[in-house]
Formats: sequence, structure tokens, C-alpha cells
Amino acid sequence: MQLRDRLGWMLSGLLLGMLLMVSCDVVNQASTAQPSVVDAAAVPSTGPLATAAAQMPVNQAGVDAYSNVIRAVYNRGNPSVVRIDVQSEQGESLGTGFVIDKQGHIVTNNHVVGSSRSVLVNFIDGDAGIADVIGVDSDSDLAVIKMRNPDPAILIPVEFGDSAAVQVGDVVVAIGNPYGENRTATAGIISAIRGAKNEGGGSTFSIPGVLQTDAAINPGNSGGPLFNSQGQVIGVNTFILDPSGRGANIGLGFAVPINLVKLVAPAIIRDGSYTHPFFGAAVSSVDSYFAEVNNLPSKGIIITQLYNGPAAEAGLQVGDVIVSVNGEPMLEAGDLITLLELTTQPGDRMTVTVAEGNGRTRDVQVLVGARPGR
Repeated sequence: MQLRDRLGWMLSGLLLGMLLMVSCDVVNQASTAQPSVVDAAAVPSTGPLATAAAQMPVNQAGVDAYSNVIRAVYNRGNPSVVRIDVQSEQGESLGTGFVIDKQGHIVTNNHVVGSSRSVLVNFIDGDAGIADVIGVDSDSDLAVIKMRNPDPAILIPVEFGDSAAVQVGDVVVAIGNPYGENRTATAGIISAIRGAKNEGGGSTFSIPGVLQTDAAINPGNSGGPLFNSQGQVIGVNTFILDPSGRGANIGLGFAVPINLVKLVAPAIIRDGSYTHPFFGAAVSSVDSYFAEVNNLPSKGIIITQLYNGPAAEAGLQVGDVIVSVNGEPMLEAGDLITLLELTTQPGDRMTVTVAEGNGRTRDVQVLVGARPGR
């Protein structure tokens, strides 16, 4: 099995500009962190700082309520979370997954299973067993595995949430096995929702609607669930930004949205693979100078390149400015990618509204195609 370089017991990242995007599965824990000692003299017990700290109000009820939410989410979601151990010619690695049905299907990341045909799965009660890899989708970095001869008693499916309803500031909880520390819970918020993001794992296509979180995600968390405050899964923890290249969390973690999982996983279970919709054009946000010179709207996306596909067949051209698709405004490339991936399928028709200049527009009907295989 060939695992990505950012995996394995020897971690490395993929340099993207000045940042490294690192998948969150792990291979080994080489050392144990030593407890730190704080100089008592550095913590004042008297004086203005101590007085200010003593007078600072603490909303204990609010703290307790927050703790209760985290605890409830963990207790509800933990039985559905599994540890995945992978052995290959390159060595051993591990990741996380979560049960999605009583038939023994488990969702994880494609980069966790790599080219393996089977993996070892460990459940909360200590039971372990072999799971076969049913199929993978490298473009969304998702995989589905299935337990052999599963015991229904230990198969506790998660409840899916709605990633389209997620908002910045929502409380989230990640459960996984960072650095082999089993069943670790970390909490935070949704810090951003990205229209589309490429994790740098070899795919030329971006993942739509990626959820960004400051909940600590580290190697070993890959494939694990990101829960909302109701204990529903809203994403699959997949990669982090790591400027240092050491595979360490800095509060920039990213999860594949569960609404994409809802499309990909059933197709993999049914057919062994997933067919992504295809538009056939590269786009970018409109440059304000270009828009002013050509009397075009300052908000929209411009076609920068056409491929042999639906957009070209519909008559769209390089330089066309798209202001909306199916009535939804297009402000950046991620808007088109998210709408295409999460709301259409091959064979659907999209109404693409193109700016003509001087406030005029025209509608173009585009027949959504199937993404070409690699």
C-alpha cells in the first residue's frame, strides 16, 4: 500500500506556497511530553494583577453549560468512533473512522486506507476486527470500509447533521486518535466556511464547502467525525495547515462537509465509486479594473479557461462573466464548485447567467457532465 508522504510514522507535509497542508493520520509517537514547571514567583499572589484577577467575574453557570454540551456530545458520539490501523510495505499508520449503518459500513479518509484492501478496526468496548475497503474517492478524500461478520451490538451509527446549516461560531467537537491517543475529544468552533479548498493530496479538484475549525486536530484524527453541539456529524476531519512542517496543530483544521459524504458514501457502497458532476471551466473572481473597463458587474466570476466539456458545448467562452447560477449569486470560484458538487449531478441542467455589459445579461443552459476519470 502506498500512503501519502504526509502520513506514516515519519510525518511530512506538502508545501503549498508558504503553508503545508498535512493530513491528520499518524504513524507513531516517538516521545512522551514532559510536564512543565511554572516558576511560582512568576504568578503573583498579591498586588494589582492578583486583585484584578480576583475581582474578575466568572459566569460559572455558563462554563458548566459549555462543559455539559461537550460531555454530552462525547458520550453520544464516542461509541460510533473507531480506530483504524493500517499495515503496508511502507510501515504502519493509523487514523479514525465512524460507523454509519448497522451493516458495518464505516466512513474514513481515502488517505488513511491508501491502497490497502483491508484494515484493522478497534471499537470502544475493545472489540477489534478486519474491515474490507469497499471503495474510495480521491477527489473528496473519502473512503468506505465494511466490517467482516459485524456484531450488530457494537455497531452504533452516527446521526448526520446538515453542513449547509453550519455557521461561523458554532461549537464543534472532534473525536479521534491523535498520535495514537485513543478517543481524544477536542472542542472549538467553526472558524470559517471555505467555498472550496484543495488539500494538496494529488487531486486537481477542490473539495466544496470545507469547514474550518480551531478544535485541535492532529495526525491520527484523519477520517474522524466533527460533531455539532447536538451530537450530529457535520464533517470528516481531514487535514491541517502546518507552516512548520512538523505535523502539529496550530488551530487551522479542515473537515470535508457531511453533505458531500451523504452523496459519496452511498454511491461507493452501491457502485464502488462516485461520479462527480463536471462543468468544464476554470474560473476566478472578477478583477475590479477589468469590470470597470468593460462595463461589467464588479461581482461575479470570470471564465479563465475552457476544457472539452459542458461549458464549451453550451457556448460559454473565456472572458465570460458569470453573475449567477440557478439564481444563486457567484462571487468566487468556490461558489460555483459548491453549488455544482452539492446540488447537481450528471445530466442535470443549470441556468448560467452571464453579464453582457451595461447591465444586460443572458441565460445559458448548461447540461452538467460527468467528471473525466484520471
